[in-house]
Amino acid sequence: MIKVGIIGCGAIGTTLAEAIDSGVVNNVELVALFDLFDDRIETLVQKLNHKPKKYYEFEVFLRNGGADIIVEAASQQAVISYSERVITSGKDILIMSTGALLDKEFLKRIKEAAKKHGRQVQVPSGAIGGLDVVKAAKLEGLERVVSTIRKNPESLKASPDFQGIVKDFDDLKEPKIIFQGCANDAVKLFPSNTNVSAALSLAGIGGQNTVVRVIVDPTITMNIHEIEIKGKFGKMKIQLENYKHPSNPKTSYLAVLSAIETLRSNISGGMKVGT
Repeated sequence: MIKVGIIGCGAIGTTLAEAIDSGVVNNVELVALFDLFDDRIETLVQKLNHKPKKYYEFEVFLRNGGADIIVEAASQQAVISYSERVITSGKDILIMSTGALLDKEFLKRIKEAAKKHGRQVQVPSGAIGGLDVVKAAKLEGLERVVSTIRKNPESLKASPDFQGIVKDFDDLKEPKIIFQGCANDAVKLFPSNTNVSAALSLAGIGGQNTVVRVIVDPTITMNIHEIEIKGKFGKMKIQLENYKHPSNPKTSYLAVLSAIETLRSNISGGMKVGT
């Protein structure tokens, strides 16, 4: 029985907790929750049949929670603030906010920590597919990797750079490219919307060399992700049309399902970035 603790009790953390609680994830027990907002934890615990311990201080959560693996379901800042401490405490970590891993120095530190302490850092594939092809193609050389993200204004409006580009999204009638650049920049400007690009960068040629396009599209209701890669193997182009998470339009529901599947397969289904 794998004991799990969750950082973040918002929409994503709640979905993960409910999946574990309902038995969708076999051989996994939710033992601890941590969030900086008391009301989020209380609201989540009320929904669960099996009541995990509640923590409002991270060090206490880490020390007394009893988890074997910690799932980060909060933010890039949470990854930066907590993941190294999780690893050095002797626990594995599953990271949802993968954009934080495009910081090369930070990624190097957690890889070294994971190796030193014999732990794993897991990254679910998220709202996209084809990462196995990307990793295989990289062996003989990838020439181009492009991630195109197309979302409704409701999914993008909270991003730091959105309001500066689209003054009044209620008047937006046609699709508009609001960002085109490298993944390293995309994850900073659109931290809740570009985790797919971060996962693609980690599997492929890195955040500086992965091209990201973010398109705001008032004509769609789904989150659409398109991947194009070119290399010595040939070419690949895939497109996924994902339903939004019912409680969080910034996130594709498939991203949460990917994390659930990683846990369901006994923490062996994710993309390892450190062992």
